[in-house]
Amino acid sequence: MEKARSVIACVGLLVLAGCSGRDVRTATFATFEEARTAGAVDQGWIPAVLPERAYELRAAYAMNGSQRWGLFNFRAQDVEALRAALQPEEISLGQTTLDVPGRIEWWPLILRGRVDAERARATGLRAYAAKSAPLVFAVNWNQGRAYYWTR
Repeated sequence: MEKARSVIACVGLLVLAGCSGRDVRTATFATFEEARTAGAVDQGWIPAVLPERAYELRAAYAMNGSQRWGLFNFRAQDVEALRAALQPEEISLGQTTLDVPGRIEWWPLILRGRVDAERARATGLRAYAAKSAPLVFAVNWNQGRAYYWTR
């Protein structure tokens, strides 16, 4: 009986430890400037490489700093600024699995779990690695919307 209690206690601690690594917070900003003023860029919640005129930003980040997810919109005149922040070659989303916390309700279904690369591409998403950060960006150039997450 004592051994069973010890096993249950150990399992409980492991579950709590796993959950604490997933303490995720979210934030919303109307503009990149608003995010910068709020300290979200300095804190690393919003990547500094986003176009200056990015708008309708949403961010989610693990409090332990290990993961982040976000989306933003950009204007046609910001395409070159965004391209300058990304590696020029597209990367494949094949074999990509995104473990996105359920509470990030704004994250698209197509980028949850095992990503269907062909389906994502058919919706207009193109994936790129960031030049200066361990991030992947899935960009819909026609819609002016991009998603990013930690590699």
